[in-house]
Amino acid sequence: MGNSQRFDTVLKNGRVVDPTNQIDGQFDVGIRLGKIATVVETIPPESADDIIDVSNQIVMPGHIDTHAHLSSPFQGSVDRAFGHAMLVESGTTTALDLAGDPTMMSEGMIKRGAGLNVASLMGLVPHQTVSEDDPRPSVLRDAISEVKKRGGFGVKMLGGYHPFTPEASADVVKEANEQLAWVAFHVGTKDSGSDMIGLREVPEITGKGRLHVAHINSYTRGMIDQPHEEVQEALGMIERMRSHWITEAYLAQINGTNGKCDENGDVIYNVMQNCLKARGYPTNEDGVRASLRDGYGSALVERGGRVIRVTGQEAVDIWESVATDASLSYPVNPPTSAFSLTTAKYDDGTFRVNAISTDGGSLPRNVAIERTMALVAFGALSMDEAVTKLSYTPSRMMGLLNKGHFFEGADADVTIVNPGTGKASMSLVAGELIMLNGRAIGRGGTWLVLEEGRQAAAAIGLPYEVIDLENSRLYENWN
Repeated sequence: MGNSQRFDTVLKNGRVVDPTNQIDGQFDVGIRLGKIATVVETIPPESADDIIDVSNQIVMPGHIDTHAHLSSPFQGSVDRAFGHAMLVESGTTTALDLAGDPTMMSEGMIKRGAGLNVASLMGLVPHQTVSEDDPRPSVLRDAISEVKKRGGFGVKMLGGYHPFTPEASADVVKEANEQLAWVAFHVGTKDSGSDMIGLREVPEITGKGRLHVAHINSYTRGMIDQPHEEVQEALGMIERMRSHWITEAYLAQINGTNGKCDENGDVIYNVMQNCLKARGYPTNEDGVRASLRDGYGSALVERGGRVIRVTGQEAVDIWESVATDASLSYPVNPPTSAFSLTTAKYDDGTFRVNAISTDGGSLPRNVAIERTMALVAFGALSMDEAVTKLSYTPSRMMGLLNKGHFFEGADADVTIVNPGTGKASMSLVAGELIMLNGRAIGRGGTWLVLEEGRQAAAAIGLPYEVIDLENSRLYENWN
């Protein structure tokens, strides 16, 4: 393409890394009408309405986070809508809100949006978002159909918090697959926990269907075997289920959980129980209280429009003030497990785990880009591989064919990274700046919906885009 046309914006003199187009070098990126118009060595300054100097910066297709939290269908002590700005400030441009509620997400986008593209799943919570403890196929069928009409991509099973029987879990997969809806699984059933034993159940639960196995590194914490042994077992399982599963891993050491206890003072949720067991604390109110006072655990609290972690007596006070139904966090993820899973490949050089996520958003662990850049600095990933896992493969996972690359006509979603710090310094969505110098400056956002959700998205008044999951890696070659 020649340089005679005009551009709305030109990103000038950056190191452009776009593995899909085999680009890695100093180039200018021309943007017009929210799309990539050209990537060439030099665009004359007089051809641009606006020039952004990105010298000595890495310019890559926008990071797509396939596991974030921007809304919630059940009680907790944190407003998930704060996650829009928190994700944007980490360099993310598109997110999959995993286990939220599409109506709550869209309301949060209107109230606290920061320019993200967001698709949302509904978490399956008995007697809240689904009417039965172990919902029958007909109940699931109606729930999945309804959430699609409300603008959701599909559903997520919350096995670490609200587990179903293995049989009901298998029904969720089957019913979602039949409706070509997204289906994700935080592993665990009434027969197992959110650990390697739970993961061993998932191939049979999946059957011949398709499933997004959420945060694969969460099941390799060394609860059953040594972490490295669990990693190898998980990788073997991923290989056997290669045509049935999509997966992601996150690189933060801290997790997110909920400290709710029952009337007897016992911790309710399996994930929280595992956090306490990992350090020998009793799985009751005394254990939670001690873990927070000792600084092992932390409570999440809203301050200055963001969510932060606090420890000690202040954390205990927060947890007690909401009758123990508080969002907490523990450093339970072995870094070596996450790094091993993130870098593992098949013999053909493709990655076993599809993407690098945050499992963050409203949780203060949106470190996908900076931790990935650390792996590049360490030599565990090449820069091309880093961009592939942060941008391109997650775009294929979700069927976002115009994202994850800089082909002419692609969406001008761009993340710009400071190579010195490894952190994102700037990002754009559809050619508009949404983050500058680490601060969110965007507003609102774009709601990603299925065809069934078009009417709901139009009614609420947000910009929206209709996505076809037949183009997604989840339903690749599905028939």
